[in-house]
Amino acid sequence: VIVLRDITRDKSLEEERDEFISVTSHELRTPVAIAEGNLSNAQLMAKKHNQAPEISGSLQQAYDQVTFLSGMINDLSMLSRADRGKIDLDTTQVNVHDLINSLEHAYRPVALEKDLSLHTEIDPKLELLTTSELYLREILQNFITNAVKYTEQGTVTIKAKALKNGVQFAVQDSGIGIAKTDQDKVFNKFFRSEDFRTRQHNGTGLGLYVTAKLAEIIGAKISLTSDLNKGTTFTIVVP
Repeated sequence: VIVLRDITRDKSLEEERDEFISVTSHELRTPVAIAEGNLSNAQLMAKKHNQAPEISGSLQQAYDQVTFLSGMINDLSMLSRADRGKIDLDTTQVNVHDLINSLEHAYRPVALEKDLSLHTEIDPKLELLTTSELYLREILQNFITNAVKYTEQGTVTIKAKALKNGVQFAVQDSGIGIAKTDQDKVFNKFFRSEDFRTRQHNGTGLGLYVTAKLAEIIGAKISLTSDLNKGTTFTIVVP
């Protein structure tokens, strides 16, 4: 028995969808960036002139939502390029010590705002790593962002240690954790846990999917361990 199915229309619709996402996300970047800048300026002016708390609060809410929209646009743009195989691999020599220290410096203010301790553990034997610094940084940023977002108290630790054929990076937190039933799904497109504590935070369900795509491109392997109410550790081994 032979079954033939014409998938021309399906492929055409898929290409049109990807093209629509790509064009739309590109066109939205400019107005969103302008709105984000103007809201930031408005916040500074409100603070300078001691405006009513209601005004400052409204500006902060608007700024948070525009920032969330900006992140969604970036995720959609990256998703579109990843699904179409349009992402080029540009490798360079990465100083792991400098990379981890720059990430720690970037996320320290966010962690302090939530009264979280942010630590780094870097293997002193680490040397230069040849990979895509852009994609590796994007992957680690997604892990750290989630760790800070879903940790209400305790610590977030960024680790890096030398392996025989590469470097192992890990981001460990003492947050809400991920249920065992969800751990196999977290890298699926648009997946978000039903845990009410997760739903309290904005999210598109694209961050870890894009992360998995980028890891595949640089030949890296991702794994995770997690216990509910104890914390999560995302690990990536980069060859």
